[in-house]
Amino acid sequence: MWINIQIPGQFLQIDKQSRQLPGSGGDSLLHGDRILGVLVNPRSRRNKKHLDEIIQAVSNCSKTHYRVVDQPGDISKVLAEFAAESVNVLAISGGDGTVSRVLTHLYAGRPFEAMPVIAILRGGTANMIAGDVGSRGSVAPALQRLRLWIESGAGQIHLQSRPVLRVQPGGDQPDHYGMFFGAGAVVQGIEYTNQNIHSRGLKSEFSLGLGLVRSMWGIARQDPRFIRPVQIAIGIDGKTVAPPASIVMTLVSSLERLFLNMHPYWGEDNGQPLHVTTVRSPAARLLRNLPSLLRGKPNRYLSEDKGYLSYNVESISLGFDGPFTLDGEILHAQIESGPVEISTAGELVFLRI
Repeated sequence: MWINIQIPGQFLQIDKQSRQLPGSGGDSLLHGDRILGVLVNPRSRRNKKHLDEIIQAVSNCSKTHYRVVDQPGDISKVLAEFAAESVNVLAISGGDGTVSRVLTHLYAGRPFEAMPVIAILRGGTANMIAGDVGSRGSVAPALQRLRLWIESGAGQIHLQSRPVLRVQPGGDQPDHYGMFFGAGAVVQGIEYTNQNIHSRGLKSEFSLGLGLVRSMWGIARQDPRFIRPVQIAIGIDGKTVAPPASIVMTLVSSLERLFLNMHPYWGEDNGQPLHVTTVRSPAARLLRNLPSLLRGKPNRYLSEDKGYLSYNVESISLGFDGPFTLDGEILHAQIESGPVEISTAGELVFLRI
């Protein structure tokens, strides 16, 4: 549901289902100058195809600064430059991995005195984060609309607030920040997609869904390529709730919509910021339950006693060995380094136009 607010020179929509918008982000759009900073990853799939159009859309504007960032190591420097230029709307044109790296630098380095409002553009392959809180359509037209609004206030914007995940892998590994964490079948689905779907030229939101469904199908059919449950000990909000057990899949996210409009959560809405869903091994009637699971519509078979759990939490601790994904990037957990701790770093305001 949206709340519509008429203010001079613009039309503003605020997502009623979002938590209260942080004052430093929402208020800065309504008062004073708006300064846009655009960070473009030229290696992202859609950016690569339309880079000239993207640059043309943001060139020659006194209220817009842009940087083409070819190396991840340059993100910190660019954000510091944007902060010095008083940027208060930060547009990120790239895939989910690019967004996660920018969020990590925003929170770990704190270059901005007040967090900018974030506009995510569909410059990558799957663009799952953009699907929930980003702008619709191609990058260049979205940038043209955003630039027009920055300059004149013309156009329609939507503001949404979402928590950002803080993932602490343990040991000497640095903290990472993002919007979606997955282990088990999620990682297997990404691996399958990269090896068997992307390599054939199918690179879209649909490809991720196809890879995940294929992994779940393989698990249900006892295909040895996919039967790789992970022993995970789970703690919620500082309390141990499950000793090590075989887990087929674990999801942790603050997004309301995943790829292909999936909403695989059905936990009680208790105001906690993180959605968590786990599927134990063996999971009863996995294939028959898959449509209900991915829509977040529990039935009598999609229950805790059958191996399906979903809840909303403040923080979660996962003790395991093996790979996990944060917004499509593959990282590794080691039990001897301690559990992976997932909590919230705070909330950001996202702008869609």
